[in-house]
Amino acid sequence: MKLLPIDSYEIETTQTLEETAALLSSNVEPRKWFRFGRSHKLFEGEVTYEGFKILRIINYRNSFLPIIRGTFEQTQTGARIAIRMGLHPFVIAFMCVWFGGVGLGMLACVGGLIRSLSVPLPVFFIPFAMLIFGWLLISGCFWFEVNKAKIMLNDIFHKSTTTEQLYAANRP
Repeated sequence: MKLLPIDSYEIETTQTLEETAALLSSNVEPRKWFRFGRSHKLFEGEVTYEGFKILRIINYRNSFLPIIRGTFEQTQTGARIAIRMGLHPFVIAFMCVWFGGVGLGMLACVGGLIRSLSVPLPVFFIPFAMLIFGWLLISGCFWFEVNKAKIMLNDIFHKSTTTEQLYAANRP
């Protein structure tokens, strides 16, 4: 498992650039603020012949849902899709504030120990526990969604049937 919530990889396909973009586009619908019902495609966002910016459509809340960006490149044998997944900028900003506060708390506890102040043992471990909790929260929620999105994208680009048909039976 990687330390930072960023993932990059490539998918090679034998389809042309236009076929690849059309295949992904058939599994992506425009972004909506409110979504009612459960009949929808796998992803939302936008797809062009140059690339795409999409999010997986989920029926639950997850602030650590990766934003999936990609570019299409024509090769001699087909197309190459370069994919990069990362967190939303607001989530990154919030977690920077979180880890900054935790870092200040850790410095205060270590500084108190150096100055021989009596720091109660539970208070000393709170910043360290918050550091571990923040990292586990990001890692668990982000990488769980990345793995699901990778499977779906691989199915889209390597199968002739739409993945919407494949996952329709698995939706709650």
